[in-house]
Amino acid sequence: MNIFDKLQNVDKRVFYLLMALAIAIPTISPIGLPVDVTPPVKQTFDFVTSLPEGSKVIIGYDYEPGDEIDLNPMAQALFHQLAEKKIKVVGIASFPSAPMFGEYTMKVFEEYGYEYGVDYVNFGYYAGAETTLAAFATDPKSIFTTDFRGNAYDSLPLAKSIKGMGDFAMAVTLNDGPTGGTGTHEWVRQAVMAYKVPLVMGVTGVLAASNQTYVQSGDCKGILAGLRAAAEYEKLTGKKGSGTVGMDAQSIAHLLIVVFVVMGNVAMFLSQKSKPAKGGAKR
Repeated sequence: MNIFDKLQNVDKRVFYLLMALAIAIPTISPIGLPVDVTPPVKQTFDFVTSLPEGSKVIIGYDYEPGDEIDLNPMAQALFHQLAEKKIKVVGIASFPSAPMFGEYTMKVFEEYGYEYGVDYVNFGYYAGAETTLAAFATDPKSIFTTDFRGNAYDSLPLAKSIKGMGDFAMAVTLNDGPTGGTGTHEWVRQAVMAYKVPLVMGVTGVLAASNQTYVQSGDCKGILAGLRAAAEYEKLTGKKGSGTVGMDAQSIAHLLIVVFVVMGNVAMFLSQKSKPAKGGAKR
């Protein structure tokens, strides 16, 4: 067996090992491979930069487990930018499991000395999708008597300062589509149309095209789509996070697959050429 035949018969466990390393290495130590910032991400970043320092932002965790890989990094990248502007953040969730995403991503604020209940709060889950969001927009206390951690509404200085949707300088929805929670179009109606509150969307990659019309119409001031958008946002904030890690691992894994495919095809071609020619056809 020549070297070309050996290359075509490499033990598959070697490939699995290399793939595991390709994912593990950037996870342990982010490389920060070059990522070009696309116009939608830059537009979102610039709009958030324009927000008044010390203003308030509401963020909707409108996604289920499985999509946190794309959407959690967006929240974290966004929170770094908001914290640097000392903007106060209120989190609400339209899926029962989503408040935990709020608890996880809001840990970013601890790096900036934010005080829970004063500078940020996670109200937790609300049932009823748009109907309840509309009620919250009118009177938040009618929906949440306590926050996700069990604190009474009136014991939280930030909560007491919010009388309705109109108190926010920006609304954000991190959204995986109309699967039971509050959809992007419902946020457009209840934040933008009803109260003129600017809206930013963070969506999974497949939802980018269907929500682009809101950006074109001006109803949405910016849109982030998929893990790549999170990595681009991290580049703009200068804070490497799970978006950068994910894109590094994805890029290296894809490169490894391409290398193996090319090697296999080249080895097959050269192996065929190296074999002696067969005799003429029988008569």
